[in-house]
Amino acid sequence: MNPNDEKRRWFIADTGSDRIRFTAIGHQALAADLARAGIDIRQIRTRTQARAALDRSFEHSLDQLAAYAAADPKLSAILAPLFDEEPPQTTP
Repeated sequence: MNPNDEKRRWFIADTGSDRIRFTAIGHQALAADLARAGIDIRQIRTRTQARAALDRSFEHSLDQLAAYAAADPKLSAILAPLFDEEPPQTTP
């Protein structure tokens, strides 16, 4: 099964407009992640809003990873490629 097949069932789109409606599967897959970024999935009515919400959720997740990495040098070294940074030098 193609992983995108499941994602295609996350919402129903009105082909004549930008409007969408999330399905129960879409709510299950996205609501918690969006909520962590302060976004209520029930307020999203358009593809444009959905894209902006997903971008914001992604940025929130990266900010969380950066915070975790800042607190742990080993984790920082592992995550450095995500943030285009040089890993901190650690002493053995």
